[in-house]
Amino acid sequence: MSDNTAGGLPPEENEPTPQNPSASTPDPGAAAQPPSEPVPPSQPPAQPPVTPPTQPPAQPTPPVEPTQPVQPTPPAQPGPPVAPPYGAPTTPPAQPYGAPAGGQQPPYPPPAGAYPPPAGAYPPPGQPAYAGAAAFSVGDAIGFGWKKFWANPGPWILAALIFLVINAIFSWISGGFDNFTDYRTDGFSDTDMAEALGLSFVSVLLTIVGVIISYLIAAFYSRGALDETQGRRPDVSAFFRIANVGNVLLAAFLVAVMTIIGTILCILPGIAVAIFSAFVYYFTLDKEQDAITAIKSSWSLVAKNFGSVFLLLLALFGINILGFLVCFVGLLVTIPLSYIAVAYAYRRLVDEQPV
Repeated sequence: MSDNTAGGLPPEENEPTPQNPSASTPDPGAAAQPPSEPVPPSQPPAQPPVTPPTQPPAQPTPPVEPTQPVQPTPPAQPGPPVAPPYGAPTTPPAQPYGAPAGGQQPPYPPPAGAYPPPAGAYPPPGQPAYAGAAAFSVGDAIGFGWKKFWANPGPWILAALIFLVINAIFSWISGGFDNFTDYRTDGFSDTDMAEALGLSFVSVLLTIVGVIISYLIAAFYSRGALDETQGRRPDVSAFFRIANVGNVLLAAFLVAVMTIIGTILCILPGIAVAIFSAFVYYFTLDKEQDAITAIKSSWSLVAKNFGSVFLLLLALFGINILGFLVCFVGLLVTIPLSYIAVAYAYRRLVDEQPV
């Protein structure tokens, strides 16, 4: 009763109880009371806005001084090449194949036939491909032989006399065997036939030996002629200082056999063998080719220059006939002249200059 009269009218049911504004601390009795159950909110609480982190402004790059050189980056060590995947285009090389170091373009080769090969550039042994690079005049060849002979006549005449003596001795020996053969074949019987055939075989063998000796003498002359075309004056011993002796002997034997067979076959094939073999000894002595290669080289060279070679040999044959008619004395001049002239033709046809 007193509360109602003292505080006025009692509060209505829905009116909240007023708080004491003068109270500064909560009521201890009220704190001891258990809290009432929270009312679940009808809406979820609003999330606070997420503020993106602010990035500091990029520092400006200082400008590079134009006068300062830029240091090159050292090249990386090359690793093993990686094959491109199948079907991928191939990257062309940075430097063409065969280009020299430094990036310079290699010079282009000159077109074929733009310049003649240097002197002495001949195919190796086994490849007798001499095309006859320079023609020659028959008159020039004979004039060259005449001039060279009279510039050094002594050794040529003495060597010619030695060769004539060798031929005379062999002819005397072979002639004795021929006479013995004629004696044994007079009125031969069947038994004598075998003996006659045996002696005939000896005669053929002596003929082959004689031809080989004559071709060896030709090789000695050729050696002196080669020296003359190279500006060297040979002495007597120079004619006998021949290299490649084995191939010279084999070439002499093969040429002799072919000449005899060709002479038996109506003579003309033997003459043809002699013409085409004109340079055999020059190739064996000068180029030191083997016998087969020297024969091929001579035949190839003559075949490509047959006209000029044939005219030269024909002119020299006529000159030696004149030397023979002058009591054999003229041969002491015409034979050396002939070999020097043929050596001159050989030098010109293999693109060398006689001196």
